[in-house]
Amino acid sequence: MRTVIVRGQSPLPDALRDVVERGSTSVQECRVPGPTPLPRDVDRVVYFLTGPDPDVVASARQALSSEQKDHAEKLVYVMGDGAPDLEGLAPSECFRWPADEDRLKMAFMTSA
Repeated sequence: MRTVIVRGQSPLPDALRDVVERGSTSVQECRVPGPTPLPRDVDRVVYFLTGPDPDVVASARQALSSEQKDHAEKLVYVMGDGAPDLEGLAPSECFRWPADEDRLKMAFMTSA
């Protein structure tokens, strides 16, 4: 599984990074604001934010729109305390960190 991590100013917690890396064959990270080039052959895009971060949310909304047009399920939206939900994502694509750590591990380890 090729994974891209998109984040704002908050770095991924080490435990979350470990889950993502262990469940991926390769990991690329990009930060917003800024260009968020997503390779076409990526299997997963992990959006991470810990609070209201309009740049990350806007990027995630754009990716969600593309995902819905392509009928592809590759988004993973991980929210820390105070981060907003993203309407339109399936429950299997949304995770609260660290509350959903076990669920996220299962998703990454089983390629769900």
